Amino acid sequence: MIRWVEGIVYRDGRVLICKLKHKNPLITRLQWTFPFAELKDEESPRMAVKNLFKNELNMNIEVGKFLIKFVPSENPNIEQLFYEIKYKGGHPIFSKNFSDFTWVKPTQILKYFTTSISKDIMDYLRFLEKNGKGIIIN
Repeated sequence: MIRWVEGIVYRDGRVLICKLKHKNPLITRLQWTFPFAELKDEESPRMAVKNLFKNELNMNIEVGKFLIKFVPSENPNIEQLFYEIKYKGGHPIFSKNFSDFTWVKPTQILKYFTTSISKDIMDYLRFLEKNGKGIIIN
């Protein structure tokens, strides 16, 4: 099983999504996504998320609540671990994995995403857009 950590950053009514620089061989239709990284054996999921934002995206964040574990229908060998991310500073930069970034209203991500997304994550995003803060969904 391959494990990915993903972070949902909510700031000023919008969430951060990233465009992949290269086609992902595990989910070939994946283009736009929440920031993610593959979890290494020696890392805790929380540390992996923190390293992703600090080292790859140049952002100062605090890892918030664990939201949900999701197995995408495009590849049942992947387990996605979603975390709420609290933005503290910095601006996303182009990196080895991401070629573009944008901040969108939470429910607009479906205009960008070309792969499956968890119903629970969509419910979380709708709640964010409506209330300005998240809910615990796990």
